Amino acid sequence: MISERLSVARRIGSMKYASGKEIRDPEIERRNLSAIKERAKAIDVPPELATSLFEKLVDESVREQRALDELIPNRGISGNCVIYGGAGGMGRLFAELLLFEGYEVVIVRSSGAILRYPDFESTALPDECELSIVSVPMSITADTISRAANELKCKRIYEICSMKNHLKETISNVRKYGVEVVSLHPMFGPEIRSFKDKPVIFCGSSNTAFKEDPVWKAFASRDARLMTVDFEIHDRLMSYILQTTHALNIMYFTLLSNSGFDLLDIADRASPICERQLENARAVARQDPQLYFEIQKLSGVRKGLISELERAFAELKKALEDDSGERFEALMNIGKEYFKGGGA
Repeated sequence: MISERLSVARRIGSMKYASGKEIRDPEIERRNLSAIKERAKAIDVPPELATSLFEKLVDESVREQRALDELIPNRGISGNCVIYGGAGGMGRLFAELLLFEGYEVVIVRSSGAILRYPDFESTALPDECELSIVSVPMSITADTISRAANELKCKRIYEICSMKNHLKETISNVRKYGVEVVSLHPMFGPEIRSFKDKPVIFCGSSNTAFKEDPVWKAFASRDARLMTVDFEIHDRLMSYILQTTHALNIMYFTLLSNSGFDLLDIADRASPICERQLENARAVARQDPQLYFEIQKLSGVRKGLISELERAFAELKKALEDDSGERFEALMNIGKEYFKGGGA
């Protein structure tokens, strides 16, 4: 837990550096300390113990952040980086990450404005850049990759789409002109507080293929969990990781909203499994509808996934029509055997 807390402190420290904020905010620290004292009393923990631990964690977090403040300006310049969509959530995350790695970061907004990061002063595109990040809606990523290849003298372009198949033709065309396109997929959103142990997928044959890649190395320095997936199977894998979980949660909260019961009618009486399901559905309901629509729509395996969902529902329906319960038990046993495979 302490390790996770310090990892969070490093991410927050990078954000403070990028935004020019002071490391310490005495008023916030006082409010947090007061809240911890009250919480300690409520759970029968000596307040002096709780406050002592809090103060030690704050001191260590400040030490980590001050070390970053000294390190970042002295890292030297790694090169230029242009981020299309750099004013958005994921774009800013990459801007912060690469600024920490010593890159001079320029962002290109959807309006066409070109701004220096982190002060957002107007500037021009660099004559050359080591890398470019495309962090725009999936529906315009292909056009933006082509734009970056045409207007930048750039060694590498990175795209971070949740689905990849719709980009194949564009990536192939751009590579013909000697521009390397790297497909990666951070499995988290911009609200993440720490990269520690969070998965980042690079599309490729093996981890060794990326060992010198600057973005791979940037995430590795933050203790992210790095892995590779073949480009051709990425979307099928994501159909189970993203599309299915999103779709099932959308169906669940749609079912609830049509049930005639208020949320509190259900939440106040929820079993532990129901509580977890409500939290998952609530999390999905809070997401960007356009992004989640594109994840469903732009996958190259959408039709196949719909057929699989229909088949799974048909199997459940048959199991419930069997009065003996044998079919239902068989389905449950299939689940037990699957989850014996590890990881879950």
